[in-house]
Amino acid sequence: MSQLLQEFKHTYSLTSDWRQSFVDGLGCTIVNENMYFPEEIATGSSCFSEILPDVSVVLIDCVINKPLRFTRVPFEDDFWIVYYDLSDSISKHIVDDVNHTTGYKSKLNFAIVDNKINSSYLSTVGERFYAIRLLIRKSYLKTFFNDAEFEKDFKDVFDNKKKKMFFYGHIDSRSKVVLNALKQQQINNLNYEFLLKGAAYNLLAYLIERLNTKMPSMGTHLEKDIEAVMLSQQHLLSNLLIPFPGIEFLANIANMSPTKYRSLYSSIFGMSPPLFFKIEKLLLAKELLESGSFKLISDVAYELGYNKTTYFSSIYKDYFGVLPNTVRK
Repeated sequence: MSQLLQEFKHTYSLTSDWRQSFVDGLGCTIVNENMYFPEEIATGSSCFSEILPDVSVVLIDCVINKPLRFTRVPFEDDFWIVYYDLSDSISKHIVDDVNHTTGYKSKLNFAIVDNKINSSYLSTVGERFYAIRLLIRKSYLKTFFNDAEFEKDFKDVFDNKKKKMFFYGHIDSRSKVVLNALKQQQINNLNYEFLLKGAAYNLLAYLIERLNTKMPSMGTHLEKDIEAVMLSQQHLLSNLLIPFPGIEFLANIANMSPTKYRSLYSSIFGMSPPLFFKIEKLLLAKELLESGSFKLISDVAYELGYNKTTYFSSIYKDYFGVLPNTVRK
């Protein structure tokens, strides 16, 4: 019998005060900067550090042992939460009632969310949950832009009345190198706090550079176009058993030209819509193969709309490094 999903509500803050709700509500214990989960909840811990007066970092490295929905409720402190997710499996991140898949295998593993809007996170039970959150005061970020840039590109983003999600997309390559290096370290090492702070400074530097280059051009899209692209994305994720529907079809869903849609989609997800669709198909193929519900490889191939089993096996090996018959139960 499957376990019932429980919900745990909490807040974040630029100081360590937010951890008290985890102690009171989940029975966590805090030793120095590390917060350890009770074994029935999760195996592992979380580390917190204030790296600047206006910037803090939270790292979570654990294996969830029971279904649990972590819901971060809005808080009045005026800061952004920058999410980096390198969890081993795909998890769900729900921001402002919009569902996203995130994790190492998902290209949606980076987000900037206003602290004043609601979000929830559901990690896969039995899989490693590994994520970093940078908490950055908005007024501090403003100091990195001149007035003209701010008025042109970020006026709506920093408008407290709008309280909109700012961005959702992929981790840039340099940040991914920093995160992967940190992921190899043990959180209970004596020098781990220094490693975490060093990684946080690098991530902050790359983020500011990213805001000053690629991402400012996204500012005018985020209130309407981002939601339109996400709507087309939901169509793709809901129709993985049929062939790719085509750019024009998806652009019509998003109510924009194919050229604009293709460009905006690639900016958000770091890849083209056909490539995203192909990868999601392969991730689903792996789940089907491991489920034991299919006797033949060809059955899985046909289920996913591939007419040739040899082609399916070839692209599966290109992505996962092994042939599908090595994972089939």
